[in-house]
Amino acid sequence: MLIAAPHVHHATSEHGTAVLDVRRGQWLMLDADASRIWHAVTVRGGTSGLADEIAVPTGQDPQTVGEQIAAFVGELVATGVLVDTDRPLRQRRCWR
Repeated sequence: MLIAAPHVHHATSEHGTAVLDVRRGQWLMLDADASRIWHAVTVRGGTSGLADEIAVPTGQDPQTVGEQIAAFVGELVATGVLVDTDRPLRQRRCWR
């Protein structure tokens, strides 16, 4: 399951979502579409069915939209904004 990282704060309005990564001191501003993906992950617990919800009313290909959603979520995980709770955390090494 994906969740917002503990060092991330976020707020959503009708214009999108603002995400603050306090560890890196960086803001991420999500437009309405990206905000919809963020909401699906952080509130619904995943993006299952989201591609169809977006693609069908707009006449897009659900598979293509699903691939784009997966790529975006992958970027959020890679940057550490989202955390996959099903994957073990990397252990940090302490050098003495």
